[in-house]
Amino acid sequence: MKLSACKLLGLVLFCLPLAVVAEKWSASSGQKHMPVLEVFTAEGCGSCPPAVNWLTKQRQQQDALPYIVLGFHVDYLDEQKGWVDKFAKPAFSARQKQLAQLNMYRTIYTPEFVLSGESLPNWRENLDEAVSFLSEFDAQATIDLTAYRVDDMLMIDSQNVVNGDDNRQHSKLYLAITEDDVNSDVKGGDNAGSTFNHQDVVREWLGPFELDRSGETFIEHHIALSADWQQEKLKLVALIQNLSNGYVLQAVELPLTQ
Repeated sequence: MKLSACKLLGLVLFCLPLAVVAEKWSASSGQKHMPVLEVFTAEGCGSCPPAVNWLTKQRQQQDALPYIVLGFHVDYLDEQKGWVDKFAKPAFSARQKQLAQLNMYRTIYTPEFVLSGESLPNWRENLDEAVSFLSEFDAQATIDLTAYRVDDMLMIDSQNVVNGDDNRQHSKLYLAITEDDVNSDVKGGDNAGSTFNHQDVVREWLGPFELDRSGETFIEHHIALSADWQQEKLKLVALIQNLSNGYVLQAVELPLTQ
């Protein structure tokens, strides 16, 4: 536990005027596994909009089970397609490569769906069934997530408990900031002339954070909130993944709204 950092954050929050510490949010993971769908996409990719539109319709169904979506825009198509995706970052492409290695895949592509650490090539046929299957599992970790906004900084506290010796040996924590309802006019690539309204766009991907092998870890982090982000549309996501077998042990999503 980073006790000195903990005390420092408490001192900062105590000393600052109440008007500066504007908001606080918290959420805890449940007893059952929360599936995490990582979608790798790009604005220059012609086959990505149909996939994303299909996913949006699936999630809008009344009987749809809950799951977290992380929309990673990759940068390796920018030069090939002649369109620079402003939401893409090398770190997002690196995440896709990391998951490909965990799944023992030699290639990466868009659109790709990865559910709780496992690649799902036939996502149209299998996504609903796979989400239902995973949702029945007991969670192998718990996450208590708290966030404070201090001026333009987001202060993050994560209390994590990991079950099982293998999980404790190989698991790491990741954090993501996502944004909904992000409009974008695409003027190049396969989708030239299109206007997109993106959901679950990953703005920042943070980690891996080390977890104590005792099974209990408190982690603090802070990140600057960009003026370009719509705060009322932001969510903070925390997930714990076993990097030996790739399985996401548990995840929690925290909307940064009133």
